[in-house]
Amino acid sequence: MARNRSGGLALDVRGEGTSVVLIHGLTFSRRTWDPITELLAEHHRVVAVDLPGHGESDGSAADPRVVVERLHMTLAEIDVDQPVVVGHSAGGLLATGYGAAHPTAGVVNVDQPVLVAPFATFVQQLAERLRGPSFAEAFAPFEQSIGVEELPEPERSRVMDTRYISQDVVLDHWHAVLTTSPAELQATVDEMLDRISVPYLYLAGHEVPAPVVEHLRTHVPQAEVVVWPDGGHLVHHTEPHRFAQLVSEFASRVIAT
Repeated sequence: MARNRSGGLALDVRGEGTSVVLIHGLTFSRRTWDPITELLAEHHRVVAVDLPGHGESDGSAADPRVVVERLHMTLAEIDVDQPVVVGHSAGGLLATGYGAAHPTAGVVNVDQPVLVAPFATFVQQLAERLRGPSFAEAFAPFEQSIGVEELPEPERSRVMDTRYISQDVVLDHWHAVLTTSPAELQATVDEMLDRISVPYLYLAGHEVPAPVVEHLRTHVPQAEVVVWPDGGHLVHHTEPHRFAQLVSEFASRVIAT
């Protein structure tokens, strides 16, 4: 395990070869990736990070641009250059942001639609409850949609052990979603997408509505969309070996081009 300096993010580094960076989703940690990290480390240098407020990383994630810069600083400290950046859920947007801002070999977005305005509208409708004593009840629909309970054992228990749900952390990570109009937030995401020039893989664990695919390809024409329809939101944990192979093949392909 390696810990970085200068206020960077907590991380693990395993393996040798092409650098693959793993970014978890909200309420998870770098430990959530462990089985996948082990599989990928057979052929790649794998860096798994803790986002601010998760695992062993401190600080705020209220401004995603700051998180991207902290990630870049973290990777620079261990001489990672032009990695393949993989992000799940909210981490998928951060991986996309990294690919838009810094030299990157490719981006893998795991089940995070980039058509974000509908999500922002829904979250804002629950804003008062999310900020108050009814947080657990208000967050329940999001918790259910994540689908940890649908994972088979022993993966279900292992993933549960890597999670921590905190009202403060959720509100911090959702600051922009809660305080920016859905249209403005979508425009910000679209501007970020327009700067993606590297190979981009979007893996979904369910059928993707046509407008979501069309929106992605309007802004990232080279985007490859892969659907594993029975995978759910935690598609990478439903089939970890298949996922690791997908990422490894993508990394090998984009490095070779």
